[in-house]
Amino acid sequence: MIRIIPAFLKSVPSSLLHATPQPFSNLCYAQDFSALVRSLSRNPNNPRLLAALDSILAKTPLLDSTTSVLVLRGLSHCKKLTRAKTVLSGLKERGTIPEPVLYSLVLQCLVPESPIRDVESVWRDIGSGPSDRCMDASDFVVYLCRRGEDAAEIERVYHRVSSSRWDLRREGYVALIGAMCEGDNPNPGLARSVLREMEEKGFEADELTYFALFRSFCRTGNVLEADSVLRSLVYRWDHELDISVYGNFFNGLCKSGRLREAHKLFDKLAKKDERLEVNPSPRLEPGRRVIFQLSPSNKFTKVMAFEAYVRSLCSAGRVEDAERMLKEASRKSVVPEICVYRSYIEALFRAGRVDDAIGFFKAEKRKRHVEVGGMAVAVVVGLCKMGRVDEGYQILCEISDEGFVPTAKVWNWILESYWEEGRVGEATGLFDRMRDGSCGGGARPDASTYSVMIHGFLKKGDGMTAISLLEDMFREKMPVNFSLCSAVALSFHAQGKFEELDNYLNKMIENGILVSYAAWESLFESVTIRNEDDVLQEL
Repeated sequence: MIRIIPAFLKSVPSSLLHATPQPFSNLCYAQDFSALVRSLSRNPNNPRLLAALDSILAKTPLLDSTTSVLVLRGLSHCKKLTRAKTVLSGLKERGTIPEPVLYSLVLQCLVPESPIRDVESVWRDIGSGPSDRCMDASDFVVYLCRRGEDAAEIERVYHRVSSSRWDLRREGYVALIGAMCEGDNPNPGLARSVLREMEEKGFEADELTYFALFRSFCRTGNVLEADSVLRSLVYRWDHELDISVYGNFFNGLCKSGRLREAHKLFDKLAKKDERLEVNPSPRLEPGRRVIFQLSPSNKFTKVMAFEAYVRSLCSAGRVEDAERMLKEASRKSVVPEICVYRSYIEALFRAGRVDDAIGFFKAEKRKRHVEVGGMAVAVVVGLCKMGRVDEGYQILCEISDEGFVPTAKVWNWILESYWEEGRVGEATGLFDRMRDGSCGGGARPDASTYSVMIHGFLKKGDGMTAISLLEDMFREKMPVNFSLCSAVALSFHAQGKFEELDNYLNKMIENGILVSYAAWESLFESVTIRNEDDVLQEL
């Protein structure tokens, strides 16, 4: 479908200018339409070309979803909005494409630079009557956020809405704040701006929204802003200083390098009087951390303080400090939760102290006073990252025999390592055992397991097996994400299987795997750039 033919770069096919009945083909249609769009871009008001355009658009009811999107892309580039609205209205009536994708076609394709009010106007024009409750900008924002879309795209949509002075509903603002506070690259600064805008519009944020913002500032090491949000939490809701507050604040202090302040806070908590309670109407002094002015909740214990502090030290790479704290705890016969040991082992691996991590695990395993499964997982993952998969596999088998049940997520690390080392037979063997339930612990493959295998077969050049596994995922109704389908689609393209590529792009659009037009455009560009290079060489 997306193949570019050199001849089409030079002239418009005569078939577009003369009515010659031919069998309909989405592939031929896409090729002819692409050629016509290129000609129209040079001569937008040529009456013969416009007549040809209307003639070819008369066949749009016969198009599949992928070709229809390609047509809308071409009409947008030619600034033929009226014709584009007609095509999009027909798609909406057909009911094969999810409403969020249709809305994104208006937002990101038909009027990509226009204010949101114009987007809403075009959206109404394509068949959203005033009596119908249909998607709007707020719904689309919520949809993007709940699907866990790329943070950059969510931010672009927000800036588009905000710059148009368009009012989102409360749920739209809340979804944006949550999405910007989570993920691998949180942006709490922008989330706070969204919160400010939300409250200026008269919407009230709840305690959970403020706490998400507090936690996000801690994660990024912005202690000053975290303290400011915590002050609001205490004033508005008398929020208790419990393990979630102290754990996050310890993390923020250590991440930002305020180690002296973190230790001072730990000392305060280690000496806390169990009888103290939080003042129900606190009077907080300005210029001093809130967390130092109030007493912790009675549910918060000294052991919790120790665990939160040590885990934060580990997260910040302060291995020696964490080691000293653990030795002190051992002398006092304090047995922390397994999560503390796991954090310590992970920190040792990050510091390159692999033998120390393995030795610590074996020593604690011999003591048998803690559940070792969580520690073993940390060791297995660390070994896989270091390229020592056989040692990791052996440890995983040992603890499985001892009654620990590893999840699919743990076995996936072994699978990934096998693929990275080119050990295809062992990867497929382990995957087969997971599928028939004979793998250690009886773990069954999840969507991530299939993803590892599909990407592995694609890198090996075995597209047929990868596609077969993807079909298995569809049959078993497993969640399939956009990046996985994109990888398979690109494999079809590399093999020159354009009809199969068209079929999978249709699935991505119609099954809701493709969330927005922007994602489709990115995939389309990654395919056509390669084609255009080939064309230039031929010319």
